[in-house]
Amino acid sequence: MSAERGEPTKPRAKKAKPRDGGRGPRSRNGGRESSSKNAREEQLVQNALSLFSQGGFRETSLQEIADKLGITRPLFYYYFESKEDLLWRLIGHVGDELLERARPIAEAEGEPERKLRSLLEAHADTLLSNLDTFRVYFAERHLVEGKRNRRLKRGEDEYLGLYASVIGEGQRAGIFRRENRRVLALIATGAVNSLLRWYESGGIMSADDIGHLAADVAVRGLKASQGDT
Repeated sequence: MSAERGEPTKPRAKKAKPRDGGRGPRSRNGGRESSSKNAREEQLVQNALSLFSQGGFRETSLQEIADKLGITRPLFYYYFESKEDLLWRLIGHVGDELLERARPIAEAEGEPERKLRSLLEAHADTLLSNLDTFRVYFAERHLVEGKRNRRLKRGEDEYLGLYASVIGEGQRAGIFRRENRRVLALIATGAVNSLLRWYESGGIMSADDIGHLAADVAVRGLKASQGDT
């Protein structure tokens, strides 16, 4: 899309990689062991992501996790401090890409309707490019507590605020309906989030087409009627 026409750009989604949440490797024998441990740890995290996406985090015991990952329980604690630590590795940073893509769109000059559509298309693209990660996030987000919960909450509030800001621009221009803009932002993003409940690759529509359609339906639902302007 051309920035010269004032249309915000939407960089393509990247596969989200679970991170260590600031917890460095606990190697005592130099870089070679640390590198090997990190590679094995990343493999375990990716396997756990698939496991929790299919069976649920709460429903899966620590012993089942160890068995499915092909490790013993003592070895599990070599890589992760607890089951909750593993969950944080899976979902603690998944919102970062959403924010990175949304900020330049929301802050750009342009028509509010076009900006909101671009935000929702980027949202759908990120979710559908990381299905397992976001399915675990929305299913188990409420289990994150303390400082980690506050960190996620700050990111979520900022993200919703970007949508609310664009919707507010549209309300002032008479484009969007006049209800509370944060509520409208929740409704619009929630409509796109619902794709996670049923979308599977290889269906009758591509991920791009479904993302565009979902964004279009959400934006049209927020348009002001004649009596609202």
